[in-house]
Amino acid sequence: MDKKAVERLPVMDLEITDVKIYPFDTSGIGGNVKAVAEIVINGVLKIKDIKIVESNRGFFIQMPTRKSKSGEFVPVVEAMDKNLYLHIRRKILDKFKEEISRYDSYLQEF
Repeated sequence: MDKKAVERLPVMDLEITDVKIYPFDTSGIGGNVKAVAEIVINGVLKIKDIKIVESNRGFFIQMPTRKSKSGEFVPVVEAMDKNLYLHIRRKILDKFKEEISRYDSYLQEF
């Protein structure tokens, strides 16, 4: 089984049961954020404000952060297990690519 297929499997009985993508392209103002995602884990825990960022190495996700009094951005949600992070990332990026493909197909109709 390839790496991407493994990343789609549940980790520690935690499964991403829903993913929503909200396109939010900041490239017009010099940013790298392409969308914001929201996930639901096991149908009971929702995590919002996960950013999908494009770099020169491809897409990655940035978990929610908040700005501290000192101006530093600190994580609000953090996956303590690397495999769980990879599972979350794979589910989000799969959905993001699906949405982008659907959008591109829509544009080609016009």
